[in-house]
Order: sequence, then C-alpha cells, then structure tokens
Amino acid sequence: MESDRIRWNQRYAEGSYGTRQHPSELLRQRLKELPHSSVLDLACGTGRNSRFAAQTADEVIGIDISNVAIEKARELATNLDNIEFINADLELGIPLKQLFDLIIVVRYVDMPLIGNLANHVQPGGAVLVEEHLQWPDETLELAGPTSQRFRVRPGELANALQEFEPLWSFEGLIHDPDNRVAAVSQFIGLKS
Repeated sequence: MESDRIRWNQRYAEGSYGTRQHPSELLRQRLKELPHSSVLDLACGTGRNSRFAAQTADEVIGIDISNVAIEKARELATNLDNIEFINADLELGIPLKQLFDLIIVVRYVDMPLIGNLANHVQPGGAVLVEEHLQWPDETLELAGPTSQRFRVRPGELANALQEFEPLWSFEGLIHDPDNRVAAVSQFIGLKS
C-alpha cells in the first residue's frame, strides 16, 4: 500500500533504525548451522541482516517497501558483490520465482506471507523468523510496536510454519543489543 511506503519512507528519512546496524542476535548465533547459499531477507530495512548473511552466502536478496531504506541498504553494501536489494510491497507477495536456501523475516508481521514461505524455500532449506510477541504485562516498556496488531499471538508463528520441522522455537523476553527489553516469538525450521 502506498500509505505504508510513505510512512516507512518518512521513518527512514528521519533516521529511525539508524543505530540498528547489528544483525539480529538470533541470526548471528544460528546462521552457520543453517543452509544459506542463497538467502532472501524480507522487510530488510537498511539491510543489516542481509549484509551479515552475505559474509558467507553466495547470493543474498533483500526486499523492503521503503525505497529510502533500500537506497541506504545499497549504500551500506557497496563492498559486497553478492547482494541485491529490491523495492517492493510484500503485502502483494514475494516478487520472485526462485527458491532459496534460507528466508529471513525479522520483526515484520504479515501472517499470510509467513504462512506462504514454504513455497519459496527449496527442499532442505530453512526459515528464520523473529516477530514481536503480544505480552500480557502492559506495564512493561517493550521495544517495538505499541499496537498489539503488529505483534503475533502466542503460538501463532509456529502454527503458521507447520510445513517446517522445528529446529528452534522460543517465546518470551529478550534483551536487544541496545539493552531494550523485547517480547519475541522466534522460529527456525527446515523444509523436508
């Protein structure tokens, strides 16, 4: 949707997420265990996870709705020749036909898209997904969206990814590298 593109462009133009150049901690810890010759990073923002994966992958493609974020991602990856960034609205689906060894989705909630990931992963490939989780203690100041609409319900992520054999599943509180507390649902799985 064009309104989403405008909103995200404004956030990135104002410098939101500018300090978040570190990869997802889950990705940093687990990438070496997963097949990742070809990687698709959905809702990649400025490409922090794409750049991390590109250190050991043959090919990485990052997709984001924000053309401002994509331009910044391209600037930050000029020294990497195995990475490509595409500006596209993922609410319209994944605009690629190829299958990937690994798909990464970090903190972008689109359950129809997540439920369809198996159609874009080759047999033996994997998904690594981390979402903001709805949390019952509303007095706790959590990183991420304040609206429950942009957080998954407990069990929702694992349920949407039933076509994958779970390698890791976690729901609870973590500390982000910037020391903020985040309620997350994490899932890593292999496609048979």
